[in-house]
Amino acid sequence: MSKQNIYFILAILGILLPYSLFLPWLLEHGLDVQLLLSELFANDVAGTGGLDILVVTLAIVVFIVFEGRKLLMKYYWIPALATVFVGVGFGLPLFLWLRERFLEKELNND
Repeated sequence: MSKQNIYFILAILGILLPYSLFLPWLLEHGLDVQLLLSELFANDVAGTGGLDILVVTLAIVVFIVFEGRKLLMKYYWIPALATVFVGVGFGLPLFLWLRERFLEKELNND
């Protein structure tokens, strides 16, 4: 299996798995940001995970922007936004999939 296919499958899993838990919560509570944050930081263990995800999200967005600009990729901003608005499990594999496609095209054009 190619790296492209693996990254694509991971991107799909990165949106389906987390949202299989989040969508039922969202349907039950609506977009209650205060409740979401209180549950995200309900205790020290949960808060540690929440803060970790925030730092990882920022690091991934910075990586995507710098790498995308360095490679002169056209649509690097899409996975950056997907990372922020959907999640790191979707945004990073999406970027890696797009980068592999871009690099393959670049190698074939030379």
